[in-house]
Amino acid sequence: MSSTQEMDQEQETAVGSIIKHDLLASVVVFLVALPLCMGIAIASGVPVAAGLISGIVGGLVVGTLAGCPLQVSGPAAGLTVIVYEVVQRFGLEMLGTIVLIAGLMQAVAGVLKLGQWFRAVSPAVIKGMLAGIGVLIFASQFHVMVDDKPKGSGIRNLVTIPQAIWKGLAIPEFNGREDRKFRTEMLRTVGDLHQRQVNLHERVAERVPHPGNREKPESSDALVEIATVDLVDLATEQSQITKELSAVGVRLKEFETESVPSKKFTRINEAASLAILQSGAAATALQQNNIEEILPRQVQAVASLEDLMSHQKNHHLAAYLGILTIAVILLWQGAAPKPLKVVPAPLIAVVLATLVAALLAVPVLYVEIPNNLWSDVRFPSLTVLSSAPWAAVVQAGLMIAVVASAETLLCATAVDQMHQGPRTRYDRELFAQGVGNVVCGFLGALPLTGVIVRSSANVQAGGRTRASAILHGLWLLIFVAGLAFVLRLIPTSSLAAILVYTGYKLVNPKSIRDLGKYGRGEVAIYAATVSTIVITDLLTGVLVGIGLAAAKLLYTFSHLATRLEQEQGSRRVTLSLQGAATFVRLPALARELEKVPARAELHIDFSELDYIDHACLDLLMNWAKQHESTGGKLVIDWQSLHARFNPDTAKNGAPASESVVGPNESVGESTVSQ
Repeated sequence: MSSTQEMDQEQETAVGSIIKHDLLASVVVFLVALPLCMGIAIASGVPVAAGLISGIVGGLVVGTLAGCPLQVSGPAAGLTVIVYEVVQRFGLEMLGTIVLIAGLMQAVAGVLKLGQWFRAVSPAVIKGMLAGIGVLIFASQFHVMVDDKPKGSGIRNLVTIPQAIWKGLAIPEFNGREDRKFRTEMLRTVGDLHQRQVNLHERVAERVPHPGNREKPESSDALVEIATVDLVDLATEQSQITKELSAVGVRLKEFETESVPSKKFTRINEAASLAILQSGAAATALQQNNIEEILPRQVQAVASLEDLMSHQKNHHLAAYLGILTIAVILLWQGAAPKPLKVVPAPLIAVVLATLVAALLAVPVLYVEIPNNLWSDVRFPSLTVLSSAPWAAVVQAGLMIAVVASAETLLCATAVDQMHQGPRTRYDRELFAQGVGNVVCGFLGALPLTGVIVRSSANVQAGGRTRASAILHGLWLLIFVAGLAFVLRLIPTSSLAAILVYTGYKLVNPKSIRDLGKYGRGEVAIYAATVSTIVITDLLTGVLVGIGLAAAKLLYTFSHLATRLEQEQGSRRVTLSLQGAATFVRLPALARELEKVPARAELHIDFSELDYIDHACLDLLMNWAKQHESTGGKLVIDWQSLHARFNPDTAKNGAPASESVVGPNESVGESTVSQ
């Protein structure tokens, strides 16, 4: 057979393998990734489209360049806390820039071959970080699961969980179908207006920076120049929102007149009147180029629409859909036939909750996503960049880079243990993640990492090459581009329920037992990392964990326990050493040697010693010279010492089992390397 024929046959075999294995695996990974991309976006406080774009980039870009072919990348639950804090602190318009900076750092680290260094973190810190993130996700998404907003901090979210439970346990207001359809329609309409108002606010902020964010006060001429920048289109859009909001107000009043009077609908109408007023004021500020009023009016317009939505929410119905979602996940994982388990449990749960919500016209919040995915793409704006607090922005980018890199490379290590294929090239994987995050940052999307849930699904579904990860990104792109209307049928509470379950799984009590096998110190580091993350923030928690791990390492290499025992009626004295005999503990060892009686026969027990350095060996040899002058002896088990610290030497002909140093004997330069 010719070489050309052999090459053709190999290509046909490769194509056949992709069709047979990777095509099916890519569909499974796509089904797992779809609800997670949306749920993580909601948990991060960004539009759903930002999560979906990251999933697409993770497949098409990172999948092509990846150093771990079977690892699947996308938005990760581990970064939701950081992203949420970034958005709250800097605004959604700065997220893309921060992610882009993180990506550049990762790419440079990959080029400099620093991939292995990102793995040099104590497992207790990593597991503590994931558990802390799990607690924060669980606590924040518990509120979203009942169509409420997170309370702002981890502690507040945890403390107010009973309030969320109380809201979810309220007596259902399950009125007639026409009533439910009207409430659902109003929620959708107001939700769409709210999303448009948020987007408009961001676009206004890009063109008209807030005076408080400028490094230098602007002159009146400069303010006029900024105000005369093309704001006509923004004013027109704000007026359109006001017009549609007024139509909503009319319909709400008509419905209140036709239905049974209730305090709830009275409050809804009052909130609608306020939202119309605030939206109109925002439109007037834009039309009049009132530079000092434009952004404050935008903030008020967004807040009033959020208030209107909050009055329309049905927390109990959302809670029931969330509980249904979690119950389906648990039942599917435990009772589904093995051949059907290839279909992810979260997907089954979301589909069922969506069907129930659609058939019963349940008036709850639904996913907000534009018909055109590109309308939610936010390219970095020169206006925003010029007024950015760069020191804080770079620090945030560094935090995302470090956490994303650690999570990615640890995930890659876990993926390597799941299959027998090619091993991970860590530097290439780090570079690929950096390129992916640069693209995500340029598009204003969520940061991405390698994620274990999607990666394990890929391996278990039979993925063999990087084609499965690439194809899953293609399926996401096709689905989002052509079937966005389907995503708008999904209740937000159902996606939040998936993340509540994900947060619980991240805590993973089993990891505490595993760490306990290595001592209480590892468990203490884990607990300190978790509690600090929950009480303060992720960066502080990780730094505390790393600091404690370093302190434990220092303690381990500086701790030496000594025990001196003398047999009754005998000259034999035994000195047992436990821990690390280094120069740091030289004084303690010297004190023990001073307690040895004259003319005693001292035996050194190294059986529980982890390490001994030249300084301590030199002390023993010098002490032996003095001790022999009083008629004493020093007996050292060199063979056991060699066996512990130099196994090769012990195998290839170790010295005599004991060396006795006694009166009138010369002590040479005895060392462990002897």
